[in-house]
Amino acid sequence: ALPISTLSGIETLAPDVRRLWLTVEGGERIAFSAGQYINIVLDDGATRSYSFANAPHDNGRIELHVRRVAGGRFSELAFERLRVGDTLRFEGPFGRFTLHEGSAPILFIAGATGFAPIKSIVENAIATGQTRPMTLYWGSRDLAGLYQLDVARSWEARLPGFRCIPVLSDAPATDAWSGRRGLAHAALMADLPDLSGHEVYACGSPAMIDAARADLTGRCQLPTDAFFFDGFLPVKTVGVIGDGRTYEYVIGLRAVTSKPPGTIEWE
Repeated sequence: ALPISTLSGIETLAPDVRRLWLTVEGGERIAFSAGQYINIVLDDGATRSYSFANAPHDNGRIELHVRRVAGGRFSELAFERLRVGDTLRFEGPFGRFTLHEGSAPILFIAGATGFAPIKSIVENAIATGQTRPMTLYWGSRDLAGLYQLDVARSWEARLPGFRCIPVLSDAPATDAWSGRRGLAHAALMADLPDLSGHEVYACGSPAMIDAARADLTGRCQLPTDAFFFDGFLPVKTVGVIGDGRTYEYVIGLRAVTSKPPGTIEWE
């Protein structure tokens, strides 16, 4: 039987982002690795995939970040109909977007709610005393999209060697933004033109991931096997990722695995 959870908390983090807290029936704690995800199972058996935003040690409840997508079955439900006390079925955990063993400095690139699994990874690093240098480049169109910037900045005081660099691509004048502008991966390239000794973990849209992978491996000497990612697409679209390797695409709406020659087919 699928685990059953109770929606124990709802919080609006941005106009289009909500945090959901799920408590598993019977007080069960779900064991998972930082960076993994679960599938929310809808009434007709369809699934929508969301990453754990909480760290594995803090698993009394499951924290999910849900971005509203026009016409999205679960995201619209989360914003319009779900109430505290409702029950949700899920399956998992799944996924391999987890830190790899090693000593190389780590660079995170997050777009929108791609922040969620990175939050899990960084908070796990704090809890386990990891010492690898980590830098987060969090990109958004506007300031509202950096919906937990205070949390990300707080890690600088809690994790030695951690830095948070927010980047806005289309900030309105009302944001009064004086920080970095442009694309998150472009800011990374400007700061670190030689990535030959680094690992990059990226989570966001396939367009962001494809651009970052092409530029970082093609122009900044990042080894191709040092680029790890999760991506998300709306249901009923097809994405092409190019090199034919098997990648797992998760987050947001639907989790699938691509197959050679690299076409991702969505149900």
